[in-house]
Amino acid sequence: MRRQWPFWAAGGALLIAVGGGWLAAGPDATDASPAAARDAVAAAARPTPNPEPRPAQTPAAPDALLTSDLVSVFDKVLAEAQADSKATLMARAPALLAKYLREDWRVRALGLLERYVDLQEAMQAMQPPTPGDAAYLRRSLQAREALRRQYFAPEEIEGLFGDQIRQDNFMADKLELLANTALTPEQRAAALAKSEQAWLSPEQREVRKESVAHLDAMRQTEALDARGASPQERFAARSEAYGYEVARGLATLDQETQEWNARLDRYANASEAEQAQLRETLFNDTERLRLSGALAMRSAAASKPARQGG
Repeated sequence: MRRQWPFWAAGGALLIAVGGGWLAAGPDATDASPAAARDAVAAAARPTPNPEPRPAQTPAAPDALLTSDLVSVFDKVLAEAQADSKATLMARAPALLAKYLREDWRVRALGLLERYVDLQEAMQAMQPPTPGDAAYLRRSLQAREALRRQYFAPEEIEGLFGDQIRQDNFMADKLELLANTALTPEQRAAALAKSEQAWLSPEQREVRKESVAHLDAMRQTEALDARGASPQERFAARSEAYGYEVARGLATLDQETQEWNARLDRYANASEAEQAQLRETLFNDTERLRLSGALAMRSAAASKPARQGG
């Protein structure tokens, strides 16, 4: 039976393995493990955990081939080749690389691909990090960095993997800080901000800022819903936190959500014969695809307090 050649992909797989979204989780998350706490307590007085962060490098003449985009191309080639051996992969790789790379890059890219494949095979033998264990994640990152140095030159590592390395190390810093019970919330927030500044590029910091702001807005909306705030109170609170334009957009979203829920209520409370007609008149084609799932979610939410009370 034909067996597809297995790979443990690099890229963002390490952060997926530890169960963490480095972009979205804010400084007050509390998902760190006791093992991580023990390792991090020793660093309580230090605002930035070890190892010392390396700032994003901006070489004077960057190599246009050596970017994270090339890693994405390699992953596409691995997926499309459907190879059951390295020899088969490398035989099919030139034609696949030709789909994505200009001609004068292909020979060099083929050599880099072969070393990338060797790296992935070596990484397959490594145990994935334990979710939430900051100390183990740190050791795993160090082991992976040592492996990269066996297959790639420093400038190749920086170009191909630099962004991911910095993201991973920021995640490790964050887990250590969250686990460190010796820090006050203010100290933890300051240390996290310093780590973010040291590890992440301006573009990465902007993406993280937008993600965290999105989560903050969701939490604020939940709090406003819980206390039954009026539209005027909601607009004032959001304007103060995020500015007029964001508050106006969220107010529009509130209105659309209320209108959607009203239609769901009307549909759910109708007889079976009426529902057939309302399905056509109340909802467009896209909304009809969401209808069953939306009703199931409402039903689950409505039954949850009853289950807790029983």
